[in-house]
Amino acid sequence: MEDKNFADTAADEEENLFGDDYNTAFVKTLLRVQNNVINLPGGREHFDIYLAKTIYPVLVPGLESLAREIDRFINSDGEFLMRNNPKYGHKLEYTDIFKQYAKIEKIRRFFSIKRQKVYKHFMLQPYQGNFVKRHIKEFIKSIDDFLKIEGKLVANFQIYENFPHLGDDEVVTFERFYDILSKWAIQQDKMSYEDFATFEDEAAKEEQIEAFKKMTDRIL
Repeated sequence: MEDKNFADTAADEEENLFGDDYNTAFVKTLLRVQNNVINLPGGREHFDIYLAKTIYPVLVPGLESLAREIDRFINSDGEFLMRNNPKYGHKLEYTDIFKQYAKIEKIRRFFSIKRQKVYKHFMLQPYQGNFVKRHIKEFIKSIDDFLKIEGKLVANFQIYENFPHLGDDEVVTFERFYDILSKWAIQQDKMSYEDFATFEDEAAKEEQIEAFKKMTDRIL
């Protein structure tokens, strides 16, 4: 009978993985890779035999069960997601809620990030020390130009609706003004985040393009 070396045996076992007796071949493959002797309480044992007697009988069926559950999860949940995908004419129960939340959060963060810049711009205005109701319209126009919102802020922000109880000569702090402006921006439905941040997004894209050009110039 012709003797087979380790490589031939391994090749045969790997071939059997695709044969009729997959389970047997799989077990042999597991055992082959761990055949060193280890010390155990009460004696010594080959590691593969120890695994075969104590670990693999529990581990392998568990892995098979896990694989079946993953397959079931992927199939059932994948079908559910496709059935309820808004892009394909189906509307998820929470689609509008999440879209609205995303819009609000993006606008809130925009005004939070811009607060310091707008404050510095405010401090350059001649009325910054005595900012009263008649100055609000002018400053709204100034913010619109400063952030390059293209007149949309001027068109949509109504001073008397947002400052209904403000006296004509009552001084308004920047903090109070900006808080009211920010809350209005979050609650209103006439302007999107893109309306507020169009220039910011375009500037960011230009910066990315410029950085890429500089990087490629260095490489070339």
